[in-house]
Amino acid sequence: MSYIVLARKYRPQTFAEVYAQEHITEILHNAIVSSRIAHAYLFTGPRGVGKTSMARIMAKNLNCVEGPTVTPCNKCHNCLEITAGTSPDVIEIDGASNTSVDDVRELQKELIYAPSQSPYKIYIIDEVHMLSKNAFNALLKTLEEPPDNVLFIFATTEPYKVLPTIISRCQRYDFKRIPIDSIVKRLKELTREEKIEIDAESLHMIARKADGSLRDALSLLDQVLSYSLNQVTIDKVREIFGIIPTQVYCDLMKLIKAKDNPALLAELQRIFEHGTDLTELVNSMLEFLRIVILRKLRMNPPEITAEEYPAYDEIAELFSQNELMYIMSYLMQTRADLKGSGNPYLILEMVMVKLCRMDEIQDVAQILAKLSGGGQISTQAAKPAYTPVRPASPSVQEKKAAPVHAAEPETTAKLTFNPENLAKAWDRIVARIKAATTSGSGIALARCSGEADGAKLILRVEGSTYLNMLQPKKEEIQQILAEIFTPAPRLEFVLVESAAPTQVEIKRMTVEDLKKMDENLAKFIEATDSQLVP
Repeated sequence: MSYIVLARKYRPQTFAEVYAQEHITEILHNAIVSSRIAHAYLFTGPRGVGKTSMARIMAKNLNCVEGPTVTPCNKCHNCLEITAGTSPDVIEIDGASNTSVDDVRELQKELIYAPSQSPYKIYIIDEVHMLSKNAFNALLKTLEEPPDNVLFIFATTEPYKVLPTIISRCQRYDFKRIPIDSIVKRLKELTREEKIEIDAESLHMIARKADGSLRDALSLLDQVLSYSLNQVTIDKVREIFGIIPTQVYCDLMKLIKAKDNPALLAELQRIFEHGTDLTELVNSMLEFLRIVILRKLRMNPPEITAEEYPAYDEIAELFSQNELMYIMSYLMQTRADLKGSGNPYLILEMVMVKLCRMDEIQDVAQILAKLSGGGQISTQAAKPAYTPVRPASPSVQEKKAAPVHAAEPETTAKLTFNPENLAKAWDRIVARIKAATTSGSGIALARCSGEADGAKLILRVEGSTYLNMLQPKKEEIQQILAEIFTPAPRLEFVLVESAAPTQVEIKRMTVEDLKKMDENLAKFIEATDSQLVP
């Protein structure tokens, strides 16, 4: 007899054998006991969680010679034929291969015939979302009012592609991903029955690799057994799947903390030589850091065993939560950069060098706080760039040492609106508009001239471009004028067309020009010895 893979050999045959879907098995169990059987069901959820198996179990529960029952005998000819997929009354259809309206019409023609040897004729359509829109519409009437002895069970991994009119005619059940603990429990049962020696760490590794799919876990176990026969060790499992040991990530993080660039790059080189996929390396390291953060928050993630806690706790003690988040953000960006890079090794090496120097990256908010306080900027950073910094309240000594003229109070008294006061307050008006608006209104005002005409302020704007920039801000400018002048002048725009287009001379700014523009910017340039790059 040919070999049967574990995923088929140990496929669930009763509700009791379905793992981690108790919220569905209980409802279907009660429906059968109370004879409240619907004519259409929709099973949705990720791959490998038991949707099609549940559909077959439901078919056996209804068509067993002892049924309808919640415990099919699995011995009668109906149960055996359904298990083997040869029952003439339980028709399994691949939705990906039967997508057209003609396929639905053929199905509708078969519905008029009664079941040959069972109480129900059951149609199981897998991947039903692959049906075309026209095929779905052709199925609507049949699905709403099928013959009394006909039952539909749909299964799909993408329910959002199924028409709402189809879903509304079905009882929908959402299957969830199978937890790691449940997968490990099932694998232990199977390996015990198959007389396979395997350690707990290997079982957890396979369960994590399966990503919530029990079928994937059994397929991976088959792959491992083909290599290790009946004696499975964690080293062989890592070798098969190309998984880097957790201790390697611990060593990388320790080297980052120690700022040991040569040793860190040497360790990366050893990983490269083993042929590890770099994207997979970054993904695995992100998962490692995620678990470290969870351990730092005093949580017990199900992805690891209690024996693995000390390794993660050691890294959690070395780094703050903000530092770990900063490293994760860098690695996420690196993962995106690796996809289109011609030299991914270089990118990853440079990222690791940057992470070794992350405490030298000064927070921009901290720099601005020091500049506004007149302090000096240290070249050694106190915190990494990701940490939001709020300027601390100045001490009594700092308040005494602060110069009296550091901040001049703004004049709050309103001015009488006339040509003289307009000329005096013009720079103030422009500054207020720049601060109150986010567009180029301030730039446009530089191309304007103001004229006081009684109780009216006439703004003569050069060019329609600048006029279009100012007109949407008329109410805001009017309010600013009301805060400065009394009585508040009425604002009026006048377009002034230039006689001839003028050529604007673009002047290249120097560092000295930048210093003159802003006092704080000048302090920053001097403290950091910044230069303009051509």
